[in-house]
Amino acid sequence: MSISALAVPTGVTRRIKKLAMDAGRTPEQMLKFVLRDGLEHTEHAVKEANFGLEELNAGKGIPLAEIKQRVEDRRRQRARSSR
Repeated sequence: MSISALAVPTGVTRRIKKLAMDAGRTPEQMLKFVLRDGLEHTEHAVKEANFGLEELNAGKGIPLAEIKQRVEDRRRQRARSSR
């Protein structure tokens, strides 16, 4: 289904096209997410995903080994506190 085949207000069409550009998809591909999740939620999800990718590209990520260590430390703390 094409976005142009729907009776969508111009402002919404513009938002979907911008969202598609931000997500690296076509408006038609984004339409299924917008219909399923709502326009505001989909815009927020794409914005957050792009922010995360920018952080990773800037070298601000956390190495997997460190994440695993944090999870293990927290698991041990919970095990001790539940005794």
